Amino acid sequence: MGNEILSKHLQSEIAASQQDVENSKLEKNRLLHERKLSLLTSLQNYVEGKPSREDAIVADVINDMLQALGLLESHQTFRDI
Repeated sequence: MGNEILSKHLQSEIAASQQDVENSKLEKNRLLHERKLSLLTSLQNYVEGKPSREDAIVADVINDMLQALGLLESHQTFRDI
């Protein structure tokens, strides 16, 4: 996918999720959208090469899952594709 395409996709999803947070009328829905926004922001930080420790752990979990599914080689990360 390439970092540029992935970054643009994440930016679009982040913007949509921010709108969802702002437009949520129910607290439980707002909390769900905030969690999604947090995850997307974490992935964006990782893709941009400036992850916090927490961001790196989230990326590790995703990479492990993709490797276990055979979608990535053991030496790859989703940032590499």
